[in-house]
Amino acid sequence: MRLGSLFDLWDALGSLVGKHVAQVILLVIVGLVAYILRQTWKLISWMIAYYRRLSRARRDVGRVVTPMGPREGKGLWLADSPISLPRSYDYPTAVDASRILIVANAKGGVGKTTVCTSLAARFSEILPKPILLIDLDFQASASSMSIANKKDWLPPEGVDSRATYLISGDLKPTDVAGETQHATGATSIKIVTSYYDLAQAENRIMIDWLLSDRKTDIRFTLAELLHSNVVRNAFSVIIIDCPPRLTTAAIQALAAGTHLLIPTRLEEPSTEAVITFVQQVETFRRAGLCPYIKHIGVVATMVDANQNPEGVKLRLKDALKNPLEAPGGGGGDVTQLLDCEIPQSAKFRETSGKGITYLVMGQGSGTERVRTPIQALAERVKKEMKL
Repeated sequence: MRLGSLFDLWDALGSLVGKHVAQVILLVIVGLVAYILRQTWKLISWMIAYYRRLSRARRDVGRVVTPMGPREGKGLWLADSPISLPRSYDYPTAVDASRILIVANAKGGVGKTTVCTSLAARFSEILPKPILLIDLDFQASASSMSIANKKDWLPPEGVDSRATYLISGDLKPTDVAGETQHATGATSIKIVTSYYDLAQAENRIMIDWLLSDRKTDIRFTLAELLHSNVVRNAFSVIIIDCPPRLTTAAIQALAAGTHLLIPTRLEEPSTEAVITFVQQVETFRRAGLCPYIKHIGVVATMVDANQNPEGVKLRLKDALKNPLEAPGGGGGDVTQLLDCEIPQSAKFRETSGKGITYLVMGQGSGTERVRTPIQALAERVKKEMKL
């Protein structure tokens, strides 16, 4: 339409409804067009951003094509490289001042929870401040092992577990420092309990990480919380019981941890799993996810006095000398097999459901056989962590 025709149309509209009404109509039309254009631009921008995030997510979890054929990539949690450490505080200084023990192994049934709860129990006897025990396994073994009455730790209907709120970033440092869940028979052991809702929370957070703009790094949610002065000053040590999988919660724990203890059974499948797990942790460390974490060592659990595990121990020690010689590794010592060993004992079965074995097993036959090695391990950890 020519410019002259527009003026003729404007004159006709003014003659029909009056000049002032025509001006109002024009303003409404201009505003409506501007609104439509603005909303259209927002939609286009959102679609472009969504496409970029979706493409990044596919790239993060995608396979890598090599001359030898396709293979799996480095994984979702290392997709953003290089990894930027939290900027809200001096990360190296915070790690050096914190005392956060990660008890982990990617294999189940190796005594992680027994080690966690036993160390918490012993430390509650010899350290001045309360102990914080965090259960990050949705099977809630540490929660049920530490608190005898199930009703005392199960989340109410319609409420998620404390562990879910913890890894979701819903808790403040003062909330963690003021935890009120206590272990049976030990008010100086405070517990962040978990339950099956934690599994869904981990999936949700992982998908959020895949598809979000990643302005907030959820890998360091736990680190931001536990390295705060409020939490650090409230506890002598924080002990985290990790699941036997590299879940979202386990990744957050490794990113927050200052020290790592790896329990294992002295049998071939378990010891082989230790080497694989050490390699995985070293990959995370080199990528910057947990650059300052220190290895305390590998502790043997459920050791049967009637068996001779010396052959397995020697092979494990040899493998630990160069755990990174596998493809993708770089060689070099990373961790060691500790002399401390947790024996297999009926005491752990007899006290099931009554509380932490170390605290509730009493003074009967076989008590010292369990209590003494736990105390020895606690002393070793205490020394390594400078508690």
